[in-house]
Amino acid sequence: MNINIAKTKNYYNAISESDLCDCSYCRIFRQQIKSSYPNISTYLDSLGIDIEKPFETSPLEPDENGKILYCACQYVVFGNCEREYAHKIGEVSFRAATSYPDTGIKDTHFVLEFFPVELEFR
Repeated sequence: MNINIAKTKNYYNAISESDLCDCSYCRIFRQQIKSSYPNISTYLDSLGIDIEKPFETSPLEPDENGKILYCACQYVVFGNCEREYAHKIGEVSFRAATSYPDTGIKDTHFVLEFFPVELEFR
């Protein structure tokens, strides 16, 4: 990966709370992700990414134990990334996303995703 960390960090600093999705799944994600997955938060922070400001998440319905599985958590990153990029932290895998909504960004960027993530439905 060749990341412009400063530009990525500026992008996330410019995102306000009102810019974020307000659905219950996204609120739960933002409330729990940093404390539930501190190693992932630290890794993303080293890339200039704010873990509490995802571009897109893909949650499944809560299971019988009150857990929500997020099968993709996506973030905008300025720079470029080879398609073969793969990284793992514990059981969580990282890769360059191949499917995501239009970012509307003209500058060179990619979307980084990680999965799976399991959080409490509360």
